[in-house]
Amino acid sequence: MVRCTIHNHIPGYRRIREDEFKDRLYRSGKRSEVIGGSMNQHSYEFFGDLTVTVLGEGGRTSRQFRQMYDHFATSTPVDDPDIIVEETTADVEAEIVLGDPNDHYGWTGEEFVIRNGSDFMAVEPGWDHLKVTHGFEPFYTIYPIEFRIRQERAATGQALIHASGVRFDGQTTLFPAWRGAGKTNILLSLLRQGADFLSDDRLWVSADGTAVGYPLGVNLQPYNIESFPEIERQYATNVARLRGEVYDFIDARVDRTGSLPETAVSYLNDAYLDDSGREFTNISDRYPRSEYLEEASVDNVVFLEAAPKMETFSVERISTEAAMSATSAICNFEWDGRLREYFHAYDSLVDGGSMVAALDAVVEQERAAFRELFEGVSTYHAAIPRKRNWSEHNLDTDIVETVKSLDSPHKIEAMD
Repeated sequence: MVRCTIHNHIPGYRRIREDEFKDRLYRSGKRSEVIGGSMNQHSYEFFGDLTVTVLGEGGRTSRQFRQMYDHFATSTPVDDPDIIVEETTADVEAEIVLGDPNDHYGWTGEEFVIRNGSDFMAVEPGWDHLKVTHGFEPFYTIYPIEFRIRQERAATGQALIHASGVRFDGQTTLFPAWRGAGKTNILLSLLRQGADFLSDDRLWVSADGTAVGYPLGVNLQPYNIESFPEIERQYATNVARLRGEVYDFIDARVDRTGSLPETAVSYLNDAYLDDSGREFTNISDRYPRSEYLEEASVDNVVFLEAAPKMETFSVERISTEAAMSATSAICNFEWDGRLREYFHAYDSLVDGGSMVAALDAVVEQERAAFRELFEGVSTYHAAIPRKRNWSEHNLDTDIVETVKSLDSPHKIEAMD
C-alpha cells in the first residue's frame, strides 16, 4: 500500500509561503487546468484567523463563496493564503480506493480524493490546497475550511453552532436547529419588526456568554419568499430566473411527502431545475433598519424542531443536559459527522494522518464552551409548525410574541 509521510502536519498547520503558492499554480502545467485557462482569484479573510484564496470562475464553489462570504471578501489580503481552493477540469486517478468506483475515498500517491460520481475534491496532505470540480458540493469544501477557523477559535473558548441569532425587545436570542426547522423564517419575522441580527445560519458562542456574529449571505428557499413577499429572489441570469420560476411553480404544487408520482416529480425538480437550490442574499439589503451585531451577550437559547402536525408554536424550558444533547446532534448532523468520515478515511490512507485526533480536540473544547454558556442562560425547546406560508397562518406574528415572552436570567434580574 502506497502511503505518504507528513511533516509539519495537523494540528500545527503550516503556512503557505508566497513562492510555494506561485509554484503550486505552475508546476506540472497545473495552471492550464484551471477553468478556461484563466486565473480568476478571490480572497477572503475570516476574523484574522484564516485567509482563503479561491481560484477559478464558473463552478459552484467559486459562485457560492462569492455570495455566501461577501462580507469577508478582500482585494488586498494582509497575508498569503492559508488555504487555496482551486476549481479544476482535470481528472484524478486513485491508486487506492475505499468504496465503490463512483463514490469513494482514494489516494493518488499525492492527494486524498473524495469522489461523488464525476465530481471530486482532491486534497494535498496538510489540507491547505483543495482542488474541486465544477459540480462538487460547495459545503463539502466549506466544512474543512471552517474547521480551520474552529481550531483557532476553540483555543480561545469559542464554538461554532448552527443557529440564527437576533437582538429583539432588549434580549439576544439564539435559535439552534437542524436544517429546515425554521431558523430563517424566525429571523425574518423578527427583522420585519425591527430586530438586529448576528447571523442567519451559524454563529460563534463563547464560554463567557457572548455570541459573535457570522454575517453570511442568507440562503433563501421558495417557502421563505412565499412567507415574506417583501423579499424578491434575485438571479444572476435570465436562464437562472426561468429555471427558478419553473422550480418554484412545481415546488409549490407538489407534496414532497405524498404519493410515489409526487415524490418522483419532486426528485426530478430538485435534480434538474434547482441548480443547487441556493440563492444567497444580504440581510442588510433587505432590512436596512436592522443592524448587524458583531457580538452580543446571550439571554436565551431556543432549540427548534419541526413539528409537521402542530398548528401553533409550543415552547418549554429544558435542562442544560438536554441542551447539550441537542447541540451535539445538530453539530454532528451539520458538519462533524461528515468531517469525521472524511478524516477517518484520510488518516487510514496517509501515514502520520492525525485529522481525527484534531477534530476530537476541537469538539471537546467546543462542548466545554457550550456547557458553560447553557449554564448561564435560559434554554428552551420550541416545536415549530411546518407551514409553507407563515403569514397566512399568523406564525410570523406568533413567534414575535413568543420571543417577547421568554424569561431570561438577565430579564429577571432587571425586573428585580
